[in-house]
Amino acid sequence: MTQPLRVLVAEDDAVGAALLRGLLVREGHVVIGPAAMGEEAVRLARDERPDAVLMDIWLAGDMNGVEATRAITADFDIPVILVTGATEATDHELMEQVVGSGALGFMSKPVTGDALRVNLRIVRHHTRLHARLRDSEQRYRSIFDNAVVGIYMADPEGRYLVSNRAFAQMLGWSGPGELVSGVRSMDEQIYEAPGRRQELLARLRAEGTVTGFVSQVYGRDGDLLWVSEHCTAVHDWAGELLHYEGIVVNVTARIEAEQRWRTTLGILRSTIDAMPDHVVLLDLDRNVIMANASWVRQVCGPGLPDAAGAADAGGAVDGSVMVRCPDCVAEDGGLTPLDRFLREGGHQSGPVRLLPGGDPCVCSVSPYRAPDGTVIGAVLVLRRDGEGCLAGSEGLAARAGMAGHRGV
Repeated sequence: MTQPLRVLVAEDDAVGAALLRGLLVREGHVVIGPAAMGEEAVRLARDERPDAVLMDIWLAGDMNGVEATRAITADFDIPVILVTGATEATDHELMEQVVGSGALGFMSKPVTGDALRVNLRIVRHHTRLHARLRDSEQRYRSIFDNAVVGIYMADPEGRYLVSNRAFAQMLGWSGPGELVSGVRSMDEQIYEAPGRRQELLARLRAEGTVTGFVSQVYGRDGDLLWVSEHCTAVHDWAGELLHYEGIVVNVTARIEAEQRWRTTLGILRSTIDAMPDHVVLLDLDRNVIMANASWVRQVCGPGLPDAAGAADAGGAVDGSVMVRCPDCVAEDGGLTPLDRFLREGGHQSGPVRLLPGGDPCVCSVSPYRAPDGTVIGAVLVLRRDGEGCLAGSEGLAARAGMAGHRGV
């Protein structure tokens, strides 16, 4: 059975009010009122919160039905059906006011049962849709407010329109409202690099979506942090940019870790390049990860003292020669230290002959490890005189372990 509606009747004519009451009661609905004045209709709507209002356009008092409708729909979101006489229905100026009042429907007097049923059916449908919309808004608002990443909406002029709590707190503001009101220019108050926001806008206009846009930004207290933005442009029907929406992740810890890693890598490079021995970092598949200048000169010939910088990850040196794993044979014809390391692990050393040419060397191989202790590669050192080779390779392995887990 359909649940009856609670309907407020606003009608200053006693006969008209009685007619509406009778029609509503016959349909099984509950009647509130009648209210004879617009002010009274607004008060009853506020206090009783009916499911719908039947509102005559002309009421006693200072507030007419159109004004009362505007107040009720704006303040209480209650559907209103306006009721008017035939003469009023031909008043174009009045009808324009009716259209702008927020009323859901319109009935002409005398009101019939069929017209009332149709309009109340529209009210029920409207109420169901609004309930679903409110549920959806509450769910998405909860996701928006409780997201651990920053979310915002901004206009093309550089002002925040909406922000969630996480984004406001990321930038050091107490809440979204303070951020939106406090930031009047993202160019001057947020982005550290001049023109950075304009670069983002240009890409949004060209591509529609921009991901992984990393920038240094200012917090409210002036501290700098690194953020990665993932933005989508929203356009109007003519293709003009209305606003854009962004998801923001604080990547300061990652960027600073990468900077520390690059510093460690630079120290490691300088250390092994200063050694006269051949030093090669290998992964467990014998791929060269890094080689020092001495080994690059051995591979490429003299005259390329700066070639080691291009020797990462098997890269081409001088555009043609690939840095490769040293080719050696053991003096006793057995396994080389590298072969023994890959088979048995641990520190391995022994005399070898370097190919091609057969130059005698002492080869030392030591493991280097990831932070969790896992062996992820080897430090191979070739020294012609053989003195101190093992100690040198072990020291290098320890230093390489600081950077090796990053693919050095």
